[in-house]
Amino acid sequence: MIKKLFPIAMVALTIASCGGNAQNNAPNATKCDQNAAADCCNASSQVSDYKFLDAKEKAFDGFTVYWLKDNDGERKFPFDLFGNVADDIKKEVNMPDGMPSSISAYLIKTNGKNILFDAGLGQKANGQLLNELSKVGVTPEQVDYVYITHFHGDHIGGMLTPEGEKVFTKAEVYVSRLEKESDLGKGEQAVKMSEKYADKLHIFNFGDRLPEDVLAIDAVGHTPGHTAFKKGNLLIVGDLMHAMALQLPHPEYCANFDGDKEKAVASRKRILEYAKQNGLIMSGMHLPY
Repeated sequence: MIKKLFPIAMVALTIASCGGNAQNNAPNATKCDQNAAADCCNASSQVSDYKFLDAKEKAFDGFTVYWLKDNDGERKFPFDLFGNVADDIKKEVNMPDGMPSSISAYLIKTNGKNILFDAGLGQKANGQLLNELSKVGVTPEQVDYVYITHFHGDHIGGMLTPEGEKVFTKAEVYVSRLEKESDLGKGEQAVKMSEKYADKLHIFNFGDRLPEDVLAIDAVGHTPGHTAFKKGNLLIVGDLMHAMALQLPHPEYCANFDGDKEKAVASRKRILEYAKQNGLIMSGMHLPY
């Protein structure tokens, strides 16, 4: 059963300049005040307050989370994937050979239940999710819930076998209403997955509390119903960032994967500030491993 929570008030984006002045909701809020000292734009000064999951296994109050690396080998994104990145920003990031990324999923063990967040690429695309689950002692049949951030293939490809059957035969599956009702939700892969799990598929709205006290948070922009999930002090941000080295200090840059770039930027800024203000530990499906 989904428990309804009144929509949480996200903290307004406020980035302080080096001189201590605030810029509220400005389009270039992540960039330094042009009147500030030259070293103000050092990225490290802007990102030091954020917290990220830093281990394959981490215990929280009442649950343990496991980081499941789905891609085989290394994964990097070039700057040209993010449009016209300014030369000074490229120099600041200093990763000319590509910015490290990943394709990841997460498993939470809590109260004897196994919750999977996204299902990766799938076996057809050499996804490693089932191997990763095996390493933490979980079979597909032991997954109780699958919470889906969005319907892109590197997030739902692992929901079906190469033969098109259910992988997680006993799991209850949750996806946001906006994602399910969008054009993406009407795509071939999403429809096949939804049909196979029809008897187990549940639709939620942003602000709902899902089983085992997981809060569904509006992260729209990357896709129409893109969702972040919060449990305790952990915030799973989905595809909020594809190249953290660039987008954490400069969230105004979008990967070309983002469907609605204006909304994606707004969600990225809002959720990053929410996480920082509340001391949350973030994990994401494309964070560097």
